[in-house]
Amino acid sequence: MEKISKVNNNMIMVLAISSILFFLYSFDYSYSINNENNEIQDEEFDYIFDPGEYIYSEETIEENDNSDSEKNHNNVIKSFNKDEQNNDDNSYNNILTHKSEDNITDYNFVAAGDWYCNEETKRTINNILAVHPELIITTGDQVKESPSAACWIQMSEPIKDKMKIAIGNHDAEFANIYKQIVNYHNLKTPYYSHDFKNIHFISMSTEHPFAKGSIQYEFIKSDLEKSSQNSNIDWIIIHQHKPLYSTLQDKKEAEELRDTYQQLFQHYDVDLVISSHNQYYERTYPLLYNADFEKMTNKKVEPKPIITVNNTSDYPPTNGIVFLTVGTAGDKLNTVKEKPDFYVIQESKFGFLNVKIENKGDTLVGEFHSNDGNIIDQFRLNKT
Repeated sequence: MEKISKVNNNMIMVLAISSILFFLYSFDYSYSINNENNEIQDEEFDYIFDPGEYIYSEETIEENDNSDSEKNHNNVIKSFNKDEQNNDDNSYNNILTHKSEDNITDYNFVAAGDWYCNEETKRTINNILAVHPELIITTGDQVKESPSAACWIQMSEPIKDKMKIAIGNHDAEFANIYKQIVNYHNLKTPYYSHDFKNIHFISMSTEHPFAKGSIQYEFIKSDLEKSSQNSNIDWIIIHQHKPLYSTLQDKKEAEELRDTYQQLFQHYDVDLVISSHNQYYERTYPLLYNADFEKMTNKKVEPKPIITVNNTSDYPPTNGIVFLTVGTAGDKLNTVKEKPDFYVIQESKFGFLNVKIENKGDTLVGEFHSNDGNIIDQFRLNKT
């Protein structure tokens, strides 16, 4: 009887150890996307846990010279566009069409953020596909509170080839998810620029050091200077996760972003800043940074930017910037509680921003499409 008991105990111990080893192997396999020729090393991600201390390393990641790189990707990835892998280090997926009177025809792009992975996310993706965008930019938080990016990778496959993403706080919350997202979207850095037809986009990361003097700040400043001198570019648009003007979350960080970037953006004639993080839709009037007010007030006082044009929807050429919040792609919506007078509209609805470029590239028309089939906001910016 004692021998049987010992045998049983040994069998239980073997089974327990086997289960633990199997779990660890599965965890490692499921939570990492491996690419032997183009894998970003662990130490390059460590700083996301302590962004105040880390300064981003500018070491270039070795170019992938092997077309077999897909072999080691996690099997939940359905496709990977190899043509996007070898591009200029400072510009991700640069697909500029040179401007001329003849080749700037009407086109559209879409923006949304705070996607999550649920039935509402599916509706958003299906509704985006229905407007046939040529480009889709995100404002971060492709995932939320998930042990893996697998659901996002599967769900976003129909729009992946058109997407240019920004990094959100939930994307950067866990290193394994961050690696999956960065590798899946073939990012070489967490912030980058990209051109599309006559628009220059900057994808900024509010989850990485952005203060004056940081690597990201110097990159953005230099990039804006270059793009402002490019005669092919009519519009400059920033997409990022956390907003410069926040009516709900992280207001201190919003103030830091305003103090650091808004005057820089104004100097280089940025047209739109599109963010999310607050999970509803918002649009401001064209705004200028109120330097005197910001300097003399403490961080608990709400901002009072300068409104350059009081029209609610049709704007002549202006040096003001329109700020949009589109945290509406699928994650649980927030209730709008604050309604500053520099906002034209605030709506807690699921949906996306559809932006149309018309009039040979000189007119930008923005529409917010809700998932219930309505256009609940429309505005127009004119260059001439």
